[in-house]
Amino acid sequence: MRFLLGAAGLALVLDIASKVWVRANLPTVGDRAELIPGWIHLQHVQNHGAAWSVLAGHTTFLIIFTLLVIAALAFSAREIARQGPLSAAAFGLILGGALGNFIDRAMQGYVTDYFDLDTPVVWLQTFPVFNVADSALTVGVVLIIVAALLKQFRPLPNDTSPPKTDADVLAR
Repeated sequence: MRFLLGAAGLALVLDIASKVWVRANLPTVGDRAELIPGWIHLQHVQNHGAAWSVLAGHTTFLIIFTLLVIAALAFSAREIARQGPLSAAAFGLILGGALGNFIDRAMQGYVTDYFDLDTPVVWLQTFPVFNVADSALTVGVVLIIVAALLKQFRPLPNDTSPPKTDADVLAR
Protein backbone atom coordinates (compact mmCIF):
# COMPACT_ATOMS: atom_id res chain seq x y z
CA MET A 1 0.00 0.00 0.00
CA ARG A 2 2.92 2.35 0.67
CA PHE A 3 3.98 2.24 -3.01
CA LEU A 4 0.48 3.15 -4.15
CA LEU A 5 0.03 5.96 -1.63
CA GLY A 6 3.60 7.19 -2.06
CA ALA A 7 3.32 7.41 -5.85
CA ALA A 8 -0.11 9.05 -5.62
CA GLY A 9 1.09 11.58 -3.05
CA LEU A 10 4.25 12.41 -4.99
CA ALA A 11 2.36 12.88 -8.26
CA LEU A 12 -0.29 15.02 -6.59
CA VAL A 13 2.16 17.27 -4.71
CA LEU A 14 4.38 17.80 -7.77
CA ASP A 15 1.34 18.53 -9.93
CA ILE A 16 -0.20 21.06 -7.55
CA ALA A 17 3.14 22.76 -6.85
CA SER A 18 3.99 23.07 -10.54
CA LYS A 19 0.55 24.47 -11.43
CA VAL A 20 0.82 27.03 -8.62
CA TRP A 21 4.28 28.01 -9.90
CA VAL A 22 3.06 28.39 -13.48
CA ARG A 23 0.06 30.52 -12.50
CA ALA A 24 2.31 32.74 -10.32
CA ASN A 25 5.22 33.10 -12.76
CA LEU A 26 3.39 32.94 -16.10
CA PRO A 27 0.17 34.67 -15.02
CA THR A 28 -1.30 35.37 -18.46
CA VAL A 29 -2.54 32.53 -20.65
CA GLY A 30 -0.01 32.18 -23.46
CA ASP A 31 2.97 33.41 -21.39
CA ARG A 32 6.09 31.35 -22.16
CA ALA A 33 9.48 30.59 -20.65
CA GLU A 34 12.25 28.30 -21.87
CA LEU A 35 12.88 25.26 -19.69
CA ILE A 36 15.34 23.27 -21.82
CA PRO A 37 16.37 25.43 -24.81
CA GLY A 38 15.53 23.78 -28.11
CA TRP A 39 13.44 21.05 -26.48
CA ILE A 40 10.88 22.12 -23.87
CA HIS A 41 9.38 25.41 -22.84
CA LEU A 42 6.68 26.29 -20.37
CA GLN A 43 3.54 27.86 -21.73
CA HIS A 44 0.52 28.73 -19.61
CA VAL A 45 -2.50 27.02 -21.21
CA GLN A 46 -6.04 26.55 -19.91
CA ASN A 47 -7.37 23.17 -21.08
CA HIS A 48 -11.17 23.05 -20.88
CA GLY A 49 -11.26 19.41 -22.00
CA ALA A 50 -9.38 16.19 -21.37
CA ALA A 51 -6.25 15.05 -23.25
CA TRP A 52 -5.85 16.91 -26.56
CA SER A 53 -8.81 19.07 -25.39
CA VAL A 54 -11.20 16.20 -26.14
CA LEU A 55 -14.64 16.89 -24.61
CA ALA A 56 -13.87 20.60 -24.23
CA GLY A 57 -16.85 22.33 -22.68
CA HIS A 58 -18.08 19.16 -20.95
CA THR A 59 -16.63 20.03 -17.55
CA THR A 60 -19.43 18.45 -15.50
CA PHE A 61 -19.08 15.14 -17.36
CA LEU A 62 -15.28 15.18 -16.92
CA ILE A 63 -15.62 15.90 -13.19
CA ILE A 64 -18.13 13.06 -12.69
CA PHE A 65 -16.08 10.62 -14.79
CA THR A 66 -12.88 11.50 -12.89
CA LEU A 67 -14.68 11.05 -9.56
CA LEU A 68 -15.78 7.57 -10.67
CA VAL A 69 -12.21 6.65 -11.64
CA ILE A 70 -10.86 7.96 -8.32
CA ALA A 71 -13.57 6.06 -6.40
CA ALA A 72 -12.81 2.83 -8.29
CA LEU A 73 -9.08 3.17 -7.57
CA ALA A 74 -9.70 3.97 -3.91
CA PHE A 75 -12.10 1.04 -3.58
CA SER A 76 -9.56 -1.31 -5.21
CA ALA A 77 -6.45 0.09 -3.50
CA ARG A 78 -5.80 -2.84 -1.14
CA GLU A 79 -6.18 -5.43 -3.88
CA ILE A 80 -4.02 -3.39 -6.26
CA ALA A 81 -1.32 -3.05 -3.58
CA ARG A 82 -1.24 -6.85 -3.20
CA GLN A 83 -0.30 -7.23 -6.87
CA GLY A 84 3.19 -6.00 -6.05
CA PRO A 85 5.15 -2.76 -5.87
CA LEU A 86 5.27 -2.09 -9.61
CA SER A 87 1.50 -2.41 -10.03
CA ALA A 88 0.90 -0.43 -6.84
CA ALA A 89 3.16 2.41 -7.96
CA ALA A 90 1.55 2.41 -11.41
CA PHE A 91 -1.96 2.72 -10.03
CA GLY A 92 -0.71 5.30 -7.52
CA LEU A 93 0.57 7.47 -10.36
CA ILE A 94 -2.79 7.17 -12.10
CA LEU A 95 -4.61 8.07 -8.88
CA GLY A 96 -2.33 11.06 -8.19
CA GLY A 97 -2.64 12.31 -11.77
CA ALA A 98 -6.42 11.94 -11.75
CA LEU A 99 -6.65 13.79 -8.43
CA GLY A 100 -4.39 16.60 -9.64
CA ASN A 101 -6.43 17.30 -12.75
CA PHE A 102 -9.70 16.78 -10.86
CA ILE A 103 -8.77 19.41 -8.27
CA ASP A 104 -7.80 21.88 -10.99
CA ARG A 105 -10.96 21.26 -13.02
CA ALA A 106 -13.29 21.35 -9.99
CA MET A 107 -11.79 24.58 -8.62
CA GLN A 108 -11.28 26.50 -11.87
CA GLY A 109 -13.40 24.82 -14.53
CA TYR A 110 -10.28 23.93 -16.54
CA VAL A 111 -6.89 22.26 -16.14
CA THR A 112 -3.67 24.26 -16.23
CA ASP A 113 -1.21 22.76 -18.73
CA TYR A 114 2.32 24.07 -19.29
CA PHE A 115 4.91 21.63 -20.72
CA ASP A 116 5.23 22.36 -24.43
CA LEU A 117 7.64 20.31 -26.52
CA ASP A 118 9.67 22.61 -28.75
CA THR A 119 11.92 20.06 -30.33
CA PRO A 120 13.66 19.39 -33.63
CA VAL A 121 11.88 15.99 -33.68
CA VAL A 122 9.15 16.71 -36.25
CA TRP A 123 6.42 14.38 -34.93
CA LEU A 124 6.76 15.88 -31.42
CA GLN A 125 6.34 19.46 -32.61
CA THR A 126 2.55 19.14 -32.65
CA PHE A 127 2.30 17.25 -29.35
CA PRO A 128 -0.26 18.91 -27.06
CA VAL A 129 0.76 20.96 -24.03
CA PHE A 130 0.59 18.82 -20.87
CA ASN A 131 1.27 18.87 -17.11
CA VAL A 132 2.71 16.69 -14.33
CA ALA A 133 -0.66 14.98 -13.75
CA ASP A 134 -0.85 13.99 -17.43
CA SER A 135 2.70 12.64 -17.22
CA ALA A 136 1.87 10.63 -14.08
CA LEU A 137 -1.20 9.14 -15.79
CA THR A 138 0.85 8.17 -18.86
CA VAL A 139 3.75 6.67 -16.88
CA GLY A 140 1.23 4.78 -14.72
CA VAL A 141 -0.39 3.20 -17.78
CA VAL A 142 3.02 2.25 -19.22
CA LEU A 143 4.01 0.64 -15.90
CA ILE A 144 0.76 -1.37 -15.85
CA ILE A 145 1.64 -2.71 -19.30
CA VAL A 146 5.19 -3.52 -18.15
CA ALA A 147 3.87 -5.31 -15.04
CA ALA A 148 1.45 -7.32 -17.19
CA LEU A 149 4.20 -8.26 -19.64
CA LEU A 150 6.51 -9.32 -16.82
CA LYS A 151 3.81 -11.65 -15.56
CA GLN A 152 2.92 -12.91 -19.03
CA PHE A 153 6.41 -13.64 -20.34
CA ARG A 154 8.21 -14.87 -17.26
CA PRO A 155 10.42 -17.95 -17.65
CA LEU A 156 8.79 -21.07 -16.24
CA PRO A 157 10.91 -22.55 -13.44
CA ASN A 158 10.36 -25.97 -11.87
CA ASP A 159 7.73 -24.35 -9.67
CA THR A 160 4.87 -23.69 -12.09
CA SER A 161 2.67 -21.97 -9.53
CA PRO A 162 1.80 -18.45 -10.66
CA PRO A 163 3.76 -15.58 -9.10
CA LYS A 164 1.94 -13.67 -6.40
CA THR A 165 3.56 -10.25 -6.80
CA ASP A 166 5.64 -8.16 -9.20
CA ALA A 167 8.65 -8.98 -7.01
CA ASP A 168 8.07 -12.72 -7.55
CA VAL A 169 8.08 -12.10 -11.29
CA LEU A 170 11.33 -10.16 -11.11
CA ALA A 171 12.93 -12.79 -8.85
CA ARG A 172 12.29 -15.54 -11.39
